[in-house]
Amino acid sequence: MKRKKRGIKEKMTLAFIAMGILISLSVGIGVFSISYRQVSVQYTERAFNAAKTAAMLINGDSINSYLENGKDAEYFATYDALKELREAFDLTFLYVTVPDFAENSVIYVFDIYIDGDDPGMFGDLGEELIDADTMSIDKGYQTYLTGAVDNIAIVSVTGYGWLASAYVPIIAADGTITAVLGVDISMNRMMGDIIFQTVQLLLLTVAVIVVFLFILRYIAGKQVLTPVLRLSHHMDGFDPEHGSLDEIEIQESGDEFQTIAESYNRMVGDIHYYMENLATVTADRERIATELDVATEIQSSMLPCIFPAFPERNEFDIYAAMFPAREVGGDFYDFFMINKDTICVVIADVSDKGIPAALFMVIAKTLIKNAALDGKSPSLVFETVNNQLCENNDAGMFVTAFMGYLDIPSGRFTYVNAGHNPPLIKRSGAYEYMKVEPGLMLACMEGIEFNQKDLLLNTGDMLYLYTDGVTEAMNNERKLFTAGRLLNVANQYTGCSSSEFILKLKEEIDTFADGAMQADDITMLTLEIKQQAE
Repeated sequence: MKRKKRGIKEKMTLAFIAMGILISLSVGIGVFSISYRQVSVQYTERAFNAAKTAAMLINGDSINSYLENGKDAEYFATYDALKELREAFDLTFLYVTVPDFAENSVIYVFDIYIDGDDPGMFGDLGEELIDADTMSIDKGYQTYLTGAVDNIAIVSVTGYGWLASAYVPIIAADGTITAVLGVDISMNRMMGDIIFQTVQLLLLTVAVIVVFLFILRYIAGKQVLTPVLRLSHHMDGFDPEHGSLDEIEIQESGDEFQTIAESYNRMVGDIHYYMENLATVTADRERIATELDVATEIQSSMLPCIFPAFPERNEFDIYAAMFPAREVGGDFYDFFMINKDTICVVIADVSDKGIPAALFMVIAKTLIKNAALDGKSPSLVFETVNNQLCENNDAGMFVTAFMGYLDIPSGRFTYVNAGHNPPLIKRSGAYEYMKVEPGLMLACMEGIEFNQKDLLLNTGDMLYLYTDGVTEAMNNERKLFTAGRLLNVANQYTGCSSSEFILKLKEEIDTFADGAMQADDITMLTLEIKQQAE
């Protein structure tokens, strides 16, 4: 079942109610606490003063005599004086007791009775105090044992209601404590008044807060809720299928809601503009995507991609592959027969990516192949192409390239390098880097001379040409594949054919990258000597 949403109006109402309850409770508790504290102080002081005054009327040396011999004239005189004092101080109870530690109780010496009291609540001389709360007995014991008279006044809630009580010792002439005098003053009437006044104030506070919250609710509803709900209801009218969304009427309030409404209307205009131009933008993107697909196919078709490339020749085997980082790349490779006994291999990398690099790649590839087919030596090919690429090279692009001619009957390999990565060569079953001069890159400066070198390839030897996308392949930890790792990996696949070798290396690179996005084009070419002529 879909959960019903709670609107902002309902949430704000609940928040106001909760705030009103919290304020009312805080006021009620605060008023009660302050009033209770003030009354408690007044009554405990009154009880303590009454207890000290009553203690002065009692002869501490006669306490034991009263308990052993009974009442005498002195006892009755003291009783009458204490009775007058109880009436004068309006005391609820006034009594003198002696602790009975053996029975964990107290024995009455005086328990002052006046007209109107319940006789059953008062004890006579020598009677044991029963139905007393534990706190009263403990306070009496404490006073009897220590003689302390400070801070003995307490407020307690007993079976007789709220009582303010005080305890003072009765002291004999020799300084010994012979009894304890206690007084109790009822606070029931005053506490009832406090509770009644607190309830009255609480109700008045609730009424004031309710009125205030209604006013606040009205102002908030008019100034906040109404604009928000109006904007919300207006936005609910949006039809995503037909894109119908109208501007909202702006009320000149001069506050943030006017700013929100103006921003909303600008957003509506932007949405209308976007939807009106969406078809055109989509068509342009589709056209660009189609053109990129065509460019990818054109670039792929320009590179030799049918293998085996020369099935009629059993002297050598050649294989190549390119993996662009984008739809089109700046790397390229090429191989072609200059004559029946000479094959040319080329690998190059343009200093950019994407369409600009692809265009520059097409030019460089065409110029290199044309110059080679014209019968120029490798060094002369690069010198010629370098001068041609430098003309009108406003973009400042350049090309690193490696090219070599293999004389098939003799196995002599004549090569030239223009700033490209040194190839790997397998001899005697192990790969190593060719010691080639780095040379200057093509299209950097006119009039550059390139030196060509010779190398003799024997049966079983294999050349591996590659671009820097191999050694600079990066993983998620931003670590490079490196030339050292390439040499180690290559020597793990010395028994592979030319095509298998490239595929194995690409698998190793992908494993190292571990899903990281390819940052540069990866191009590889292998030339394997299968059978050298006598």
